[in-house]
Amino acid sequence: MHNNLIYLTDGRGKTDAAEMTDSDWDQLVVDNRNSTRRRLVKCAWCWDDDQITHWMKTYNNAHGKRVVSHQPGEAGDHPYQALESDEHKAYCDRVERVGTEEGYSARREARAADGRTRSDVLLLGTRHVAYEMQHSPFKTGYGATERTRKSLAAKRDAVAWHTDSGIIAGAARVAMLRSNQAQLPQIENPRYQIRILGGFRQIVIWSCTAREGYRCPNGRFSGCGQTHLDTAPTGITLDDFIRQAPAGTLLPVLPLQRRGFWTTAVDYQRWTDYNAGRPVLDVDPPESPDRPTQEGYGHSRPASVKNHLPSVPPQRTMQSFASARTCEAGRTPCGQPARPYAAGWRCEEHRPSSR
Repeated sequence: MHNNLIYLTDGRGKTDAAEMTDSDWDQLVVDNRNSTRRRLVKCAWCWDDDQITHWMKTYNNAHGKRVVSHQPGEAGDHPYQALESDEHKAYCDRVERVGTEEGYSARREARAADGRTRSDVLLLGTRHVAYEMQHSPFKTGYGATERTRKSLAAKRDAVAWHTDSGIIAGAARVAMLRSNQAQLPQIENPRYQIRILGGFRQIVIWSCTAREGYRCPNGRFSGCGQTHLDTAPTGITLDDFIRQAPAGTLLPVLPLQRRGFWTTAVDYQRWTDYNAGRPVLDVDPPESPDRPTQEGYGHSRPASVKNHLPSVPPQRTMQSFASARTCEAGRTPCGQPARPYAAGWRCEEHRPSSR
């Protein structure tokens, strides 16, 4: 549905027309019959971007589908965009803050020159990286693949998809970062570590012999003697990812495939050298109708392990990754690395005093 985000001037504020109940939508169509005189429905896209008021028409087409459109000749249609939740806004605020502190130019709701796509946060460094937080399931016809293609066509170097939902990560057909699920106070806490649990990998290359200890991809028990490449899950925090991706030290591999992932620039070069001269598809091949769907297939899926120490050294931080537990002090958890005490897990600042 185009132009789905609207402002209702009757006090309901910003609304997603696609998510309205049937009764509310039918009533809106009746109330907004004379849209320019009634002045009830305003285009949220035009107002948020350019502070321009366009009064929208609302009706059902011949097939019974909901339609929100501009007045004739007023403006072009805007693509579907989900209404932001508080958690979505908090993630974008965090990314903007970290990117700005690192010296990058961070633009919120950055629209491409052709107007066909808009990024949650566009980080401008050595590379232009569009950060996209996906907190709700993708809509049919406006999924991650289509949006990634449009962003790359708009001369953005990479799209960093991020979610904290295993269901969304399992349904995506692009390289997607999956983090631990954090509550709103934790997302807003700059000291809380948001760990990337899936979608960030390291490259492993080995000679296939019995001595190496790897399982031969060709099924040879004692090894086939060839050189093989595989990937292994590793860890990084969201903040460190944002600090390094616009600098070009982290790069996506197969960004338009479910098995795509992010890795370091060194490992990216190793992957490129290994696959030199080999046919590599840019997108996933069509699945056979006889093949069952595998929810756990892909590097950013729940098949990756739960917790990893980062392979990339953290930047501008004094926090240690040696401990998997964090301080539980305060109504909002502190989030600092901690040790166990009788009162629970506490950091150096909140540890119990000895008297």
